[in-house]
Amino acid sequence: MAQGPAEPPPAPSVAPEEAIAAALRSQIDAADPEVAAFYRARGFRPLWTQARPRPEALELARALEIEAAAGPDDPWRLAEFEIALSSAWAARAAAGPKVGEGELLAFVDPRLLPRAGRGRAALEAAAEAASLQEHLEAALAARNPIVENLDRALERYRAQWSGLPEIFIPAGRELAPGVRDPRVDLLRLRLGLPDTGGAYDEVLEGAVRAFQRAHGLPDTGRADRTTLEALNAGAAHYERLVEANLERASALPASFGERFILVDAAAGQLWYYDHGQQLAAMKVVTGKPSQPTPMMVGMVSHLIFNPYWNVPEDLVQTSIAPKVLEHGLGYIEEEGLEVLSDYTADAVVLDPAAVDWRAVAAGALSVRVRQKPGPKNMMGKVKLMLPNPLGIYLHDTPHRGDFARSQRLASSGCVRLEDAMSLARLLAGGDKAEAALAVGGEERRIDLAEPAPVYITYLTAAPTSDGFIFRPDVYGLDAGWASRHAAGAISAVGGD
Repeated sequence: MAQGPAEPPPAPSVAPEEAIAAALRSQIDAADPEVAAFYRARGFRPLWTQARPRPEALELARALEIEAAAGPDDPWRLAEFEIALSSAWAARAAAGPKVGEGELLAFVDPRLLPRAGRGRAALEAAAEAASLQEHLEAALAARNPIVENLDRALERYRAQWSGLPEIFIPAGRELAPGVRDPRVDLLRLRLGLPDTGGAYDEVLEGAVRAFQRAHGLPDTGRADRTTLEALNAGAAHYERLVEANLERASALPASFGERFILVDAAAGQLWYYDHGQQLAAMKVVTGKPSQPTPMMVGMVSHLIFNPYWNVPEDLVQTSIAPKVLEHGLGYIEEEGLEVLSDYTADAVVLDPAAVDWRAVAAGALSVRVRQKPGPKNMMGKVKLMLPNPLGIYLHDTPHRGDFARSQRLASSGCVRLEDAMSLARLLAGGDKAEAALAVGGEERRIDLAEPAPVYITYLTAAPTSDGFIFRPDVYGLDAGWASRHAAGAISAVGGD
């Protein structure tokens, strides 16, 4: 007898989602506690699978390098995939910056580090998103504005400059309109222009100007020594400088918050933002190369008006003691200094005549010296305290001449502010700041109702509308980055 069509397989006894939930329930005890709490709270309903891995989940798995070897008919493997992807997504949300010796950031205030529950919150946000794909894309793309601006400018730079011929132009006299020189043809070829027999015409002048603007050079249209050196360095050299800055900027959080202070030690600049508006910008003096201002993330928690300045012990030995020996004890009173018994809150003032200043100068004796509030005080009228073990803070200064310099590198690591009082007024409120200053020159502390994050970074490449400004690498961080990556400039192919 002829056989009829094969009968369909029996329907499963449970729906696929229920089977995955059962497998999740069996495996959840071995999962991360935050992941386990997330699934328990939702009755073990899967997030990333619907009988098979969701397309958005597979894309995320590839981005996070998670193996997705789960078939639609294997609830156990699908549950393993659920837990693995949720664990990776939660860990990503909970991950904080690498801090400490050898890392990009020397310090991050614990209040700005990811807190417990961040991983579960990320999973809950994904589960509640109206569009999982859009939510994941936005989360993966989240970058702080410095990274975003650098990356976009680098993309524009590569499109315009990285594809040009890498032709070496020998040193010699300045090339400019009207100059006849065989190197003009090399210059034209280097900038992607046709050979016209050595003519430095308007087209070449415009191309030189465009190159100069893209590299932060004076826009002269003349190929002087500095311009030729930049051309010969090659686009890859400048790309690497931007990439080094991208790495440093990426160490900062993806979101800076609604109110924050940003300090760029390489630029010698500070900006203060509140709810998207720049309310202050000023020059700053940062650490000299021997005592660089560290990249760090702090929180301004309080302000000290009319501050004392505790002179560092090394300066007491190398500066204060020799001057006392040279000028006499009158130097102590003239500079508004006082000698204290120790570094405790109960320290008493000592008679400077009772101190063996020769022993202090020789390093055989250590004494505490502080400078009283007043016009000569090195802290000026106010210092902004961001508690950290590095002893770094922001402060006023009586030395105004340093702000006129193009490279403002003179401190021992702290950040000196061009207009400290305007920033103090913005943080504490103008009335509180003025009242604190008016208390008879006495030191006074004002706690901020809402501490403000301070992001201190070091950017030797800054985007412009035409390209980049490249700043001197005074701390040698670009050089350190380059030594860890492949390097190479244009090879010489031309003659005289």
